[in-house]
Amino acid sequence: MQPEPTDWDPGSLTDDPDPHGTLAALRSGGTVRPLASGFWAVTGHAAASEALRHPGLHSAPIGELYTSLLPPGAARDEMVHRINFLDPPDHPRVRSLVSTAFTPRRVQAVRPWVESTAGSLLEAVDRRRGSAPVDLLAEFAHQVPSLVISELLGVPAEDRDELTAWSDAVSPLLSVRVDPGELDAAVAAAERFHTYLGRLLDERRTRPGGDLLSALSSSELDGDRLTRAELLSLAATLYSAGHRTTRDLFTNGLATLLDEPRRYAAVASGSWSIADTVSEFLRACTPTLYVARVAGEDCVLDSVGVPAGSPVLVFLAAANRDPAAYDEPDVFRPGRPGPQPLSFAFGAHYCLGANLARAEVEVMLAAVSGRWPDLRLAEPPTWHQRGPFRGVDRLLVHPS
Repeated sequence: MQPEPTDWDPGSLTDDPDPHGTLAALRSGGTVRPLASGFWAVTGHAAASEALRHPGLHSAPIGELYTSLLPPGAARDEMVHRINFLDPPDHPRVRSLVSTAFTPRRVQAVRPWVESTAGSLLEAVDRRRGSAPVDLLAEFAHQVPSLVISELLGVPAEDRDELTAWSDAVSPLLSVRVDPGELDAAVAAAERFHTYLGRLLDERRTRPGGDLLSALSSSELDGDRLTRAELLSLAATLYSAGHRTTRDLFTNGLATLLDEPRRYAAVASGSWSIADTVSEFLRACTPTLYVARVAGEDCVLDSVGVPAGSPVLVFLAAANRDPAAYDEPDVFRPGRPGPQPLSFAFGAHYCLGANLARAEVEVMLAAVSGRWPDLRLAEPPTWHQRGPFRGVDRLLVHPS
């Protein structure tokens, strides 16, 4: 039997103080449900896993939609060529070319640099801090992934704050509902972002270096290479995702640890391993609440028929707290049994930077808990959601 549509509006998550509670209530009415707005919501872990690898659910129609929503220019080009909005044959072609440059060896090689950078940043915080609280988001969590992705792409460190601001301004375009003011700001930011990246790309083509952008621009398989539009979209996507998602995963998780001091003490004492704790960050503190697909044909998900042409929102955060997959899913418990969290998606569109993000967060958590075993919150964090991305505005702490 087909479930009845619900009036819940996914755009309301932007102002929702408790998205996990809201998504749990939505899931209680069925793991695959139609919304009155025309969307379908997938909230169960098994259903989400099925949706993310279903050959009838496509990504390219989302990219194509931007051709009518956005004026000609950088914002439209970025979205149309965005790797997560591609279907075969374009997606496997682009992903294969990227994989020749963005290799596990490159990620492994950068880890000592991440460790050194994290330690230096915390040492600098210790030198200058007084009795006032420290904003760990601004002074550390924002800095590490920003420096790492800048180092990987060959972006000069002095330019990274400007690029971060542009990428944050563009991110609302990924939402199900975009405010007109945010739309204008996103289009303008994309133009500036792509102009900068275009100059950087031209420099790397003239004088290649050991950075990822140089490697991407020269990547070749069977005579095929990435186009300029694909390269610019990739660079913008890698910069924004490589910075924002990692930052939010760390701060969302650390805020959750510090909300109950015994949790943080378990990490600082070694009772909870860093790797297990970061795995639980991914499950319980998911920074990307949902991803979208479009049904290219009539599909069946968890025994529910989804008509062709339906836009589908796969709620990763809801799947990661599905009681059918995890015992006591709202309890933060590292080392728990259960399936792999879907925070990096699943299937063909599994996140290219998953290993890098996880390595960064492990390094960051080890550095903070090792230096400041008595870290505590100075005030409850305030949360935001920009597009599908959930994070904190600041994380004020007392290191000791």
